[in-house]
Amino acid sequence: MSLDIAQLKESFQQNGYVVVPNFLDTNELKTVQINLERLIEITHQKRNYEHAFYANKHDKSSLKQLHRIEEDDFFKSYSTNSKWSSLASTLLNEKVEPALALEWFNKPPNYFHETPPHQDNFYFCFEPPQALTIWLALDHADQRTGCLHFIPGSYLQGIRPHRLSNNLGFSQTIVDFTEKDQRTGVAITANPGDAVIHHAETIHWAGSNQTTDRNRAALAMVFKSSTCQRNQQRFEAYQQSAKPFIQQELRLAEVVE
Repeated sequence: MSLDIAQLKESFQQNGYVVVPNFLDTNELKTVQINLERLIEITHQKRNYEHAFYANKHDKSSLKQLHRIEEDDFFKSYSTNSKWSSLASTLLNEKVEPALALEWFNKPPNYFHETPPHQDNFYFCFEPPQALTIWLALDHADQRTGCLHFIPGSYLQGIRPHRLSNNLGFSQTIVDFTEKDQRTGVAITANPGDAVIHHAETIHWAGSNQTTDRNRAALAMVFKSSTCQRNQQRFEAYQQSAKPFIQQELRLAEVVE
C-alpha cells in the first residue's frame, strides 16, 4: 500500500469520502477473513440473533449484519490496529479515540433490499461531527452486488431530516431525498482489501445484490476524534424515535421453531 497522504486528505476534505486501494495486503486480508468465518459459524451455532441479522435466520449464508464483533477476542485486539486508527487520525486531522465499534455487513446473493440513503451522525449525534467510518471491502463491490454511493461534499451541509426506514439493520432514511440527490451520487466500486472511508455526515446508500452467486461483504470500524462528544439530548431523541423499529427488529430476531 502506497499512499499520497496529501492527496488523500484533500480528496476527503473536498468530497467527504475517499478510497484507499490495497489498504490490507493479501495476508492481512486472509487473517481477517478466516476470523470472520470462525465468528460467523460460532454466532450461527449459538443462535445469537440479538446482534446478528439474517434474511432467513435458518440459513447461515443469508447473514447480512453482525454487530459488536469487538467482543470477540481476536477482533478486540484487532480493533487497536494502528494502521486503521492512523488513517482515521490523518483524515480527520486530529487524534482519534480507539475504534468505537466493529461491524460486519453483507449483501447475500439474491438479496434485493437496498441500504437507504442516510447520514451516520443522525445515529451517532456527535458534536462537532469529527467522526468517520473505514469500510473494508471483503468481496468485489460493484453496481450489481450493491456498492456504496456517496454525494460529494454533502457532509458540509449538515444533517438532513430522517425517518424510520423499515429496513432491517438500517432504521433511518433521509426524508427529503430527491431524484436529483440520486443522480448526484457517485458509485464506488472496490476490490477485496480496499478501504472506503466516509465522513459521519456524508450522505450515502447502497443498492441491492442482484447476483445469484456473489456476496458483498465488508468490515467497518468507526472512529471519532478526542474533541468530539455525543449530544445526549439528540441521542435520546433518536433512540425514542427508533423504538418502534428496534422492537420490530427484536421480534424478527426471535427464534421460530
